[in-house]
Amino acid sequence: MVHNSKPATVVALFNASDDTVDMVRRMLGAANVLCLVNCRFADLRKGVVDFGGYLREHDPRVVVIDISPPYEQNWTFFRTLRDHPAMVGRGLVLTTTNKDRLDELIGGDSHAIEVVGKPYDLRQIKSAIDLALVTTPPSDH
Repeated sequence: MVHNSKPATVVALFNASDDTVDMVRRMLGAANVLCLVNCRFADLRKGVVDFGGYLREHDPRVVVIDISPPYEQNWTFFRTLRDHPAMVGRGLVLTTTNKDRLDELIGGDSHAIEVVGKPYDLRQIKSAIDLALVTTPPSDH
């Protein structure tokens, strides 16, 4: 018997909150299509985890990054991640706990999803991931 199951689409989540990671993992698991790998954002900032190496190892189609306080410092670091060569061909979804403050800090729309723990937040994240999957052509990594 030949089994032609398609491998799950990988999504990488960089976040500081274990609770958020658990919520997103349950939500994606319920959708039965996505595999979630996660890493603490602080581990990237401290150099404990190599961002490019992590992306090459797990090869996520979409990267979800949470921008938490201190917003200015984390936004600046996020921009280096966003512009990293390993991000080419990957979708990007931003989350934060205070979109108004983040937008004010950067002087424009961050396009981040504000996550405050409501089930609606998870649907927004799932919709953003789905959109990133269809609007970002897969690339050979």
